[in-house]
Amino acid sequence: MNLNFRRTALLVGICSAVSLTYTPQLFAASVDAIDAVQQAKKITGTVTDAMGPVIGANVLEKGTTNGVITDIDGNFTLNVQPGATIVVSFIGYQPQEIVVGNQTSFKIQLKEDTELLDEVVVVGYGVQKKKLVTGATVEVKGEDIAKLNTTQALGALQSQSPGVNIQAVSGQPGDGFKINIRGAGTNGNTAPVYVIDGVAGGDINALNPADIERIDVLKDAASCAIYGSSGANGVILITTKQGKVGKVSVSYDGNIGWANIYKMPDMLNAKEYMAVMDQVAYNNGGQPYDWSKFVDADLLTAYQNGTNPGTDWVKEFRNKNAVVTNHALNVTGGSEFSKFSTGIGYQYQDGAFGGPVKTDYRRFTFRINSEHVIYRKGDVDVIKFGENIYYQHKQNQGVQLGNQYSNDLSNALRAIPLIPVYNENGDFFMYDDLKNFGTSANGILDYTAYASNPMAHMVYNQAGNNKNKNFNLNTAAYLEVQPLKNLIYKGQVSYKQWSSSWRSYLPVYQINNQGDSRDKDQTINNVSLGWNWSLTNTLSYRFDITDLHHFDVLAGTEYSKSRPT
Repeated sequence: MNLNFRRTALLVGICSAVSLTYTPQLFAASVDAIDAVQQAKKITGTVTDAMGPVIGANVLEKGTTNGVITDIDGNFTLNVQPGATIVVSFIGYQPQEIVVGNQTSFKIQLKEDTELLDEVVVVGYGVQKKKLVTGATVEVKGEDIAKLNTTQALGALQSQSPGVNIQAVSGQPGDGFKINIRGAGTNGNTAPVYVIDGVAGGDINALNPADIERIDVLKDAASCAIYGSSGANGVILITTKQGKVGKVSVSYDGNIGWANIYKMPDMLNAKEYMAVMDQVAYNNGGQPYDWSKFVDADLLTAYQNGTNPGTDWVKEFRNKNAVVTNHALNVTGGSEFSKFSTGIGYQYQDGAFGGPVKTDYRRFTFRINSEHVIYRKGDVDVIKFGENIYYQHKQNQGVQLGNQYSNDLSNALRAIPLIPVYNENGDFFMYDDLKNFGTSANGILDYTAYASNPMAHMVYNQAGNNKNKNFNLNTAAYLEVQPLKNLIYKGQVSYKQWSSSWRSYLPVYQINNQGDSRDKDQTINNVSLGWNWSLTNTLSYRFDITDLHHFDVLAGTEYSKSRPT
């Protein structure tokens, strides 16, 4: 009994000691929590504008994530700390900051952000004020695109355009993007219409992001209606940088970075591969393989004891620290009667896959835009003209990206890790090496006649020796005549020309007898050329009836002709 009593007493003493040890911290934490609750202050209020209550306005305690939105009557209730500042905001209104102080009830009237609402949105063949636009549009400013330092504009647009699905065609440099606006509007090609500086049919992938002033996406039928059936999949309007009144300004924007694969696939090593294939043979009613028939003895021993993991073909294809760099030089300036903007750009992107094969993309761009007033009367530019010229030269080369049988990365994923990349002489492990690998009459080719070296296959096929060049010239000139204020005639003529060449050299080689070979040297040279010109005439007139009714009338014609490639 005494022993049990002592044990019980000892246990109680330990528990008491533990409790006493942690009681001050627990008590302090409890006091802090109680103080925090006691210090929190409940405030209420109503948010209105000139017309009445504002539904869904944001009321946030500044510097925190503590906030609410107003209800259907514009009312809100919020617990804040003493001395806090609340921020009240809503789209189209100026945000307000209010210090709580001793006050517990607030009546807050928001004022319209007239500067924001008076900003113009580019629509078909003209512009409108934001507050008058009823269609679904998205505007992305050029500075927001430039911040992301991408080689292509659509790459930066991915995170800034709700309702617009943008996907890279592939991971290969220079392959561009596929874009889909609110689903497919037509069968077949679902790409939107690109209108660059008022000229339809341009290629946004050819633009230097540093040359873009703004991008407007017209998403719904109402916004795209003026383009007819060609705008069934949406319209993307791109405005390049224009001249500004003031002193000549010179700006340079440059960056350099390095790209790496975030996560590599976990491939079977040589030992694991042999174990899996033995299990497959057993499951099919056969016997495990005698791997000494297909692999040299010394290499087989290294595979089996783990000192040599075998060939990870995907890692062999990887290009670590692939360079990405962008450089842009822009010059703007002008007077009230003549202004200009010009820019030169260079972009380079190295591929993250390719190994000994060069996969890269480089682009050179040149742009000049100018506008000149010939005759001005008062504040009306009666006659003015301008032009937009954009030239692009790009060059790229890379690996094959066809289906699974014409895809270099797919070949690497399916390749056998038992096969080395190079032989003892430092050359690619080719047909003779595969045939003499192991003790079998035909080496590892007796294990599978399709045994291959995907690295050699890549080098000796189209991926190894190819080069693609593209040239694009986009020009447009326009004349505006305004005989009466807000009555504007605009005539524009545009000309576009594009050409491309693709060259490839395919040498003699042999890896196996199952089609992975070539007995004659081959060269391939493809050349294409095309052009398009268009003539556009529009007449617009804007007028108001009192302060309540605003009219913007537009009529016009457009004619274009193309020579296909």
